[in-house]
Amino acid sequence: MFSHVGTGIGAGLLYLPIAAGSGGIWPLLFMALVSGPMIFLTHRGLTRFFLSSRKPDSDISSVVRERFGNKVGQWLMLICFLSMFPVLLLYTIGISNVTESFLINQLEWAGEVNRPLLVFLLVVGMISLFCGSEQKLLTLISSLVFPLALTLLCIGLYLIPQWRMDFLRQEVPMTDIVTTFLLTLPVLVFSFYHAPVCSSFAQSYRRQIPELHQCIAKTDQIHFKSSLLLLLITLFFVLSCILALTPEQIELAKAQNLPTLSILANQPGNFIFSSLAPVIAFVAILTSFFGFFLGTIEVIDSLFSVGLEKLRPSELTLPSGSSRGLSLFLVALGCWIAGVGDWSILLIMDAIVAPMMAIILFFVPVVGLYKSNVLRRYRNPGNDFLVVIFGVIVLAGFLVSQIIK
Repeated sequence: MFSHVGTGIGAGLLYLPIAAGSGGIWPLLFMALVSGPMIFLTHRGLTRFFLSSRKPDSDISSVVRERFGNKVGQWLMLICFLSMFPVLLLYTIGISNVTESFLINQLEWAGEVNRPLLVFLLVVGMISLFCGSEQKLLTLISSLVFPLALTLLCIGLYLIPQWRMDFLRQEVPMTDIVTTFLLTLPVLVFSFYHAPVCSSFAQSYRRQIPELHQCIAKTDQIHFKSSLLLLLITLFFVLSCILALTPEQIELAKAQNLPTLSILANQPGNFIFSSLAPVIAFVAILTSFFGFFLGTIEVIDSLFSVGLEKLRPSELTLPSGSSRGLSLFLVALGCWIAGVGDWSILLIMDAIVAPMMAIILFFVPVVGLYKSNVLRRYRNPGNDFLVVIFGVIVLAGFLVSQIIK
C-alpha cells in the first residue's frame, strides 16, 4: 500500500495545484468526483492483468507478449517505456529545480549554481541508491511514505489561515471551467499514477499466494486502501494549496518550472516552513523517482534483451547483467541531459506522458481482461465501460491542450 502511495505522491501532486488553479472551484469538484473510481478501477485492472499470466514469475514484458502476441507486445512495451522514462526526466528536472531554489533562497548560496554539476551529483546519488538491494530500496520508500503523507496533510492544515475565500466565489465562464477540467486531466492522471510498481507488486503477491483468485482478492483489497489514502491526501493538499496561492504565484510557478511547495517556501515571514517545504518537496519527488525507476529499468531490460537476442549470433552468449548496465547508463544520461536543459515539466506531462499513460492504464487492462479466459469472472461491463470513457476523456484533454497551444 505504501509503495503505491509513495509512487503516486510526487511531482504530479506538487504540480497539480499549478495546473488546476486558474479555473475556479468547479473543475476541482469535478476532479474530486472522477478521481476515486479512476484511481481504483484502473490500477486494480492493471494488477489483475499482470496476475493473469500462466507463469507466476512473469514480468511486464512476458505478460504483454503472452496476452497480445510478440508483435503487438513489442509496440505496447515501447508505449510502456514512453509512459515511464519521460517521468524520470520530469522528476530529475523537478528535484534539480527544488535543490537549486533551496540553495539560492534558503541557504543564500553565494555566486551562481553550477547546474550541470548539481544535476550530475543528484542523478548519481539517486541511481546509486537504486543499485543496492531492491528490497532495501522498497523498505526505504515505504519508511518515507507515512511521514511524507502526514507532513502533506499537516501542510494543508497549516495553509488554512492563508486561504483566499474569494476563490470559492470566483465567477468563471462555463467554457473556461470545461477547458480547465480537460487540460488538468492529464496532470491529474499523472498525479495518481503508480502503474510502474503494479508489475512487481503482482509478482510479489503471486509468489506469496499461488492460488490466482485468492491473490486477486488480496491485491484488490490493498488497491482499495491505497486509492482511498491517495485520494484523501491529494485532494485536500491540492485544494489547500490552490486556496493559499494567488494567481500571480501560480503564473510564477509555471514560469520558473517550480512545484507548489517551493513557491510557498519562498514567501518571506516563516523561516521554519521556508526551510522545511523544499525538503518535503525533495523527498516527495525522490520516493516517486524510485518507483518509476523500478518500472523503467524493467521495461528497458526487456526491450534490450529482445533486441540483443535478435542481433547476436546464436552461438554467442551474453554476459550476465550486460543489459542492466546499459539500461542504467542510458537512463542516467537522459536524466542528466533533461535536468541541465530544464525543460517545461507541465508541457512534457501534457504532450508525452499523459497519452502514453492513458493507453497503459485505461485501455490495455480492459482489452487484456476480455482476451483472458482466466479473468472471465471479473468482467463487469459497467465498470469496464467507465474506465474506457475515462481514457477517452483524458485523450480528449490531451488533444484540446495541443490545439489550444
